[in-house]
Parts: sequence; structure tokens; C-alpha cells
Amino acid sequence: MNFFKNVMSSALGSIIGMLVAGTILIFIFVSALVGGISNALADADSTSVNVNEDGANVLVFDLNTTIVERGGAEPFALDLFTMNATPQLGLDQILEGLDRAAQDDDIEGILLNISGVSSYPSTLEDIRAAIEDFKSTGKWVVAWSESMSQSGYYMNSVADEVYLHPNGMTDILGLKSQVMFYPGMFEKLGMDVTILRGPNNKYKSAVEPFLRDDFSPENREQMEALLGGFWSTMKEAIARDRGIDPSVIDDVANNIGIRVAEDMVDLKLADALLYEDELEALLEKKLGDSELSEISFMEYTLPERMFNIDLEDPEAIAALFEEPSELSEVEDNLGGDIAVIYAVGGIQSGEGDAATIGSETIAAAIKEARLAPDVKAVVLRVNSPGGSALASDVIWRETILLKEAGKPFVVSMGDLAASGGYYISCAADRIYANATTITGSIGVFGMIPNIGGAYENLLGVSFDKITTHEHAGSPDGLFSMTQYEIDAYNEIITDIYSDFTSKVSEGRGMSAEKVEKVARGRVWTGEDALEIGLVDELGNLEDAIAHAESLIGLKDSERIFLPEMKDPFEQMIEDLTGVKANIDALSLLGAEDSYLKEVLEVKKLVESGEVIQARLPFNLHID
Repeated sequence: MNFFKNVMSSALGSIIGMLVAGTILIFIFVSALVGGISNALADADSTSVNVNEDGANVLVFDLNTTIVERGGAEPFALDLFTMNATPQLGLDQILEGLDRAAQDDDIEGILLNISGVSSYPSTLEDIRAAIEDFKSTGKWVVAWSESMSQSGYYMNSVADEVYLHPNGMTDILGLKSQVMFYPGMFEKLGMDVTILRGPNNKYKSAVEPFLRDDFSPENREQMEALLGGFWSTMKEAIARDRGIDPSVIDDVANNIGIRVAEDMVDLKLADALLYEDELEALLEKKLGDSELSEISFMEYTLPERMFNIDLEDPEAIAALFEEPSELSEVEDNLGGDIAVIYAVGGIQSGEGDAATIGSETIAAAIKEARLAPDVKAVVLRVNSPGGSALASDVIWRETILLKEAGKPFVVSMGDLAASGGYYISCAADRIYANATTITGSIGVFGMIPNIGGAYENLLGVSFDKITTHEHAGSPDGLFSMTQYEIDAYNEIITDIYSDFTSKVSEGRGMSAEKVEKVARGRVWTGEDALEIGLVDELGNLEDAIAHAESLIGLKDSERIFLPEMKDPFEQMIEDLTGVKANIDALSLLGAEDSYLKEVLEVKKLVESGEVIQARLPFNLHID
């Protein structure tokens, strides 16, 4: 594998070399960038955040930003080409902001102006529920946009009133997931891929694009169920809030029923068509004699996003200037009754970051909570497609030690808690998921690309080798494994799969036969997972925390959030010289960010040497 690692590393070597020189220029701009951010902060009052206390404030919520699971570590994403800092929001910050707005006497209502949003259905489900909670306080919600994508309309439809620009368009066409298959290309290039997935992983479809030219029956079955579950949740929610029959939504999708803006009103999907000035007049009418004052959600939540602290707390402000203290191996208080531990991203060995689950980082966080005398329960927030089987097992072991220490362990699943993400969850006392959470995928696979033929056919490069033993250096990523080697590795995968399913069986109190029936690498929606026993209840993070509170007999617990987040400016500098810099540099050549991230994930996987993965069987792009 070492040779292939070197080849892959060299492939981006020249780009990284150019970035070294580019980084010098980047640092020239850092002072100006920091100065600009400081000015932005100076404009934001720490208590009112520019809320107009003399007029009636309407909170404008557009979701025109990047949504991450946990906010605070990276309050903005930096475009290396333009040096523009684009704000991003954590799901936790969105939910906290909506809850605060619901209790804020200076906020009269919300204007949803959501043309589109790029997030998993589970994230949208949580945000939609928070807007419903806002409405339950008696405050109003109005939605208007010049145009609405399917996901945009799904979010806007939660409003009391929905309006569209007279010449606006709305797409309601159903859901699609499209996959590329590569065998034909491999044949032309003279390369192939060795696939390892054992005999019991027929739903583990990540490997299929390298084996087939279409969906297998098993993969088609699970994908149709997954998309069907998502569509059902969206359709039912829209129908309920608009007071129409769900069949109307299906008819619109089947017949391309929205062709002009008036169709939205005729089908009762919108209340009226309004120009923006007419919308303003409508809002002013709602506010009566009060003066209309609009405040964006980004501005409303600015202090929390930038510092992730309560700026009205003098001790929190003072802590910004204190040297961090090291947490010792001995038992230390952490400052909370419940430890909420975020496990977000692909699972790998070693340290992680805000977008990656490192086994060392998450295992250490669970251990800290286990040893801390004041922590009485742990809630693990999982949003992960899985990853390294070994790293997943390291984290799983800490969850077992936590339970053996007598501390309740509750899991809250976000968008994804699949494969390795389910592995680290399965020992929980109770598991919560959203209806549209993607979970399950209890299975294992291995994948080794064999690119030697491409070197020979396209570049004229030849290879020879000297070994002391027949299988030395195999697999090397260059040439296909022998059948003997494939059989040996499949035995390893079968053993890991057996271990995985046995841990699920023990953790969930299910028979081995029942686990096998719902495993085999198949993915499930949270709603389906509830029916088959992989989760215990549908609910969000707050529901999971409330259950943990009930287990320890506390109603209003103090919470501590782990792992500790890095300083945002420190994280920014790391990003400038790390993977994100590679992505942004390649983007200048016209490559799509989402696919570049997948390429770099594969590169990281190959370099790690961890061929065997407990990972979601596909990268899901839903249109």
C-alpha cells in the first residue's frame, strides 16, 4: 500500500507546493480580514444585536448559508479566491436562535424567505419543528420568495401564510438520486477495482459503481424505500400545514402541475401572489401602528455564532483571555450534569475536527465525561456516514465503559447515523432519530483500486517486483489481488461483520437472527428503523436530553458540550493550509466542491491504510 500512498500523495504535491507560496500572500490579508470581522462585531450590540426596541421587529429567515451540525468552531467559510468570509450556521445555533426569538418580546413574527436550502431532510425536519414551536407561542410566520425550490417550498410551507412573486416558479417534482457507474471507463483505462464485502452485505452498495453499470435489485429496493420515506414525510407535512390532501402533492409531481405562479394559488399551495412592495404593505398591516423593522437571522445570532458564549456573562467574557487548562487523567469536574458529545463526520483513527470524527478525540471526550464526578449522563449526538471499522470500535468501547460506570447513555441521531455511525450508537440506553434520519447500514466492505494497468496503457510505465514471500506488499493498489488474497480478506471482513452484528444484538437486546434480517448493509429511514427496533423513539436532540434528564431525576440540568471546540481563528488558519485549501484551489479549475470533497476523502482513506470500512454505502445527492 505504501507505493500507492506515495503515488496519491504526489498527485496533489504540486498543488500543495503552490499553496505554500499562496499561503504567504494569504497571511498578508489576514490582518485586513480580522480587522473587517472586528468591525462587523463592533456594529453588533451584545445585548440587543441591533433589534429596534422602538418599533416592531420582523425576523427575516432565509437559510442562504452553509448549515453545519455544531456551530462555533468555524463561524464563517473563507473563499480563498475572493477572500470573502461567508457566514455559516450550526443547526444548534439555528434552533437556539428560533427558541430565543419565540421568547423575545421585541420579535413580532418571522418572514421566511427561503428560495432553496441544501441540507439533509433530517436537518430540515428539525428546523421546521422549531418554526412550529415559534408559532405555538402565538406569534405569526409569513413566507415569501421570488422562487422556491422543492426544499425551499417544504420549509416555507410551515408558515401561516405563503406568498410567491407573480412571476416566480416553484419546483415540486419528487425526489431523485442519481449514481455514476465506472466499469466502462475502467475498461478503457486498463484498470479495475478489487471489491471485498463478504457474503452478508448485499445492500452495502458503495462498491456497486465499480462493479456494475446499474443499480442492483437490493440497492434499488433500499433506495426506493429511502426516497419514499423522505417524500412521505415532506408530503404529509406540507399537506397538513396547507390543509390539503396529500394526494395533491403527488399529482403535482406526477403531472408537472406547477407551470405558472397562479397554479400555486389554484392548488392552495400558496395564498396569493405578491410583489415585494405588496409584501411589505402586508407586514406593515400585521404590525398595526408599529414601525416595521427587519432584522436578519444572521445578525440576530451574530454574538453567539462568533464567540459561542453568552456575551452578557462577565465570567464567559473573562474566560476568552484565560490560558486553557489541561484536563488531567484524574477525576475532574466538567461543569455540567449532562455531557452532550458531538460526533460529526466520517470516522477515522486519530484526532478529529469539527467535520471529522477522530477516534482519539471522541473516545477521550466520552472518557472525560465518564470520569467527571459532576457529569451524571451522556448524550451522544451522531451525524456520521461511518468510516473506519477499527476507529468505530475504539469509540464503541468507551460507550461500554461509560455504561459500566453506571452513567446513562442516550443517543440522538441527526442526518446520518449509518454503519460506523450506528456502531458507536448501538450500546445506548435509548436511541432517538428523526423520521428522515438515514441509519442502519450495518455492514462492512473493503475497496482497493488497481490502477497499474492505466499506468502501463496510458503512460508506458512498467512495474517489476522482488519479494521474500508470495503475498508481500499486497494489496498495493496497483494490480489485482489473487483469489487466495481476496478470500483471506473476505474472511477478515466476515469476522468484522459478525462482531458488528453481535454488538448490535447485545446493545439492542435483539436476537442474532433478527439483527441479520435488518442488517446486511441496508440503510433505513428513522421511521422505518423505529418499526424494526434499531431506534427507540422519534425525536430530536432536545428530546434525547430530556430523556437523559428523566433518567437522572433532573428537570433543568446544566449542560457541558464536548469535545471542546477550537478557537475560530486558529481553525481558520488550519483550514487555509489544509484540505479546504486544496478543495478551493481545485475549484478554481472548475471542479465541483462536493465531488472534490469525496475525492479527498478517498485519498485520506487510502493514505490511512484502513481498507476495511463500516461506512454508509453511498454518497447521497438528492434532487
